[in-house]
Amino acid sequence: MPATSSEPLYRQVSQGLLQRIQAGEWAVGTVLPKEVDLAKALGISRMTLRQALHILEKNGVVQRQKKVGTRVIAERPVVSFVQHMDGLSSSLRLAGQTAMRIDDVQTLQDLPDQGLHGFVSATGHWLAVAGVRRLQGSSQPCTCSTVYLDHKYAGIVPLLQGEVESVCGLVERVYAMPVHSIRHRISACVLQPDQARTLSLPLGAAGLQVQAWLHAQDGSLIEYVRSVHNPALICIELSSDRNT
Repeated sequence: MPATSSEPLYRQVSQGLLQRIQAGEWAVGTVLPKEVDLAKALGISRMTLRQALHILEKNGVVQRQKKVGTRVIAERPVVSFVQHMDGLSSSLRLAGQTAMRIDDVQTLQDLPDQGLHGFVSATGHWLAVAGVRRLQGSSQPCTCSTVYLDHKYAGIVPLLQGEVESVCGLVERVYAMPVHSIRHRISACVLQPDQARTLSLPLGAAGLQVQAWLHAQDGSLIEYVRSVHNPALICIELSSDRNT
């Protein structure tokens, strides 16, 4: 299955498998062919297939069990997503459950967002990446996001095409700079007119605003992002215990 768009191959495979399930090729209750056989039939690697199945599993379409295989449990993905924030991996999981369509990339000076107050760009410029996220398996926008990075990471600009999973993932790929820590600020907001139109909500509707600061191990800022979610599609769940 060769790539036919800028969307990652595993996402294309995931969508293709979902379409076959919805077409009745694999009914609910059916166990899919073994990974090695299915990957060979699709002309892809087992790693790509596993990534595609992982998306379907997280969206409630299939269930993977040892000694059983991958069983179809639903024809359609879940229509909403709960973002758990009980650790770094779970806090970043939204990117794996959604795809961000890149709408605009700009180079800005000064302080383009109050969330960057106290941070200094090493280059004197900021890279602003604006886009819209949708849940996997759905075409309906769920989130409006703007990501800000120091312009020293401008090497990722050629990769900001079509849909991407995450901007910080591109920084890690190009600069070997993984996210080490993340801080969130969650608040309610009134949607701006363009946000309401994008999210198909009434003018003046409430939104769920999440600001996030992602840092490298040396404490430097990798990215700051301001996202506004449709609260009917995205919600936040926090958990803690005495050891955290």
